[in-house]
Formats: sequence, structure tokens, C-alpha cells
Amino acid sequence: MLFSKIFAAGALMATTAIAALSPAQIADGLKRVTDLSQQLQAPAQSITIVNAPLIVIGQGPFPQIIRGLTEIVTTASVTIAQLDGTSPITAEADATLIFNAFRAFVRVHQALLNILIGKAGIITSVPVVGQPIAAVLRQVEGVVDTIAIGLINLVESRSQDLTSEANSLGNTLDLAIQKYEGLQLNI
Repeated sequence: MLFSKIFAAGALMATTAIAALSPAQIADGLKRVTDLSQQLQAPAQSITIVNAPLIVIGQGPFPQIIRGLTEIVTTASVTIAQLDGTSPITAEADATLIFNAFRAFVRVHQALLNILIGKAGIITSVPVVGQPIAAVLRQVEGVVDTIAIGLINLVESRSQDLTSEANSLGNTLDLAIQKYEGLQLNI
């Protein structure tokens, strides 16, 4: 996820406007996703070698985490659909509002991802959790990329700051995906 390279590609995306968002609505959308990520930190902290295998029967923390990450994808997708019709943000106060909301999301989501990264190390003997978590993290990565590109294109005055935050989150997402992809059944 190198946003500096795909910055220009975002400008070329087709724009079919469903609805435009105000800066406050963009910040609210980011806050909703931030709150969802925050809510997943406790279940992620509760992962143990004892409860991790319960994923096989739909119990334990992993099904809740997968549902929560899927909800993040769904919620973020709604905001993404509406970004296309949004006019560029030129007022500095609006740009700062959006940047601060994105930065808060990055911090909270990185905290969640770092918990998951740490827990991957203790559940290496439970490889069945790897692929479902890696798959949903790839979906999260897709919406994070799309939101970041959209915001970078909308908020030109903060594009470097947004790019920096997006790259930081992208690196953490990449590491989390690698950790869970690495948990595989050795048959």
C-alpha cells in the first residue's frame, strides 16, 4: 500500500455520484469506523491458545472479530460510495477536521492490528484461524486503501499528511496479513 504511487491513479477513478458528503459527514463516517475498530480491541485481547480453536465451532473471539472487521468493511464502503460525489475540501478547518478523524482511525486501528499481530505469535499451533483472519484483513485493506485515496484526492492541503498516515496503517495491515497468512495447516 504505497499511496504516493497510487495517488494519481485515484484521480482517474470513475465518479458515479450517489450522494456527496460534507466534511462533517466524512468525519462522522470515519468516527463510526473508528468506534467499530475500538470495540474489537477487547475481543482481540481475549485471544488465547485455549479459546482460539473454538473458531471451528463458531465460538471464541475470532468469529466476533471476523464479524466486526466485516462490519468495518461494510460501514466504510458506504462512506466510499458517497465520497465520489463530494467536492474538493478547500477550507482549512474542514481539511483539519477530516485529517484528525482519519488520524484517529489510523491510531485506533493500528492498536487493534498490533494486538492481532501479537496474538498471532501465541496461536501458531492453531493454524485454522490464519486464513479466515487474513482474508477479512485483506478486505479491510481494500477499503482503507480506497478511503485513503479518496481523502488524499479530496483534501489537497493535507494530502501529504493523509498519505503518511495511510502508509503507516498500510504497513501495519501488511504485517498483520502476513502473520495470519503464515498460520497454515501443515498437511
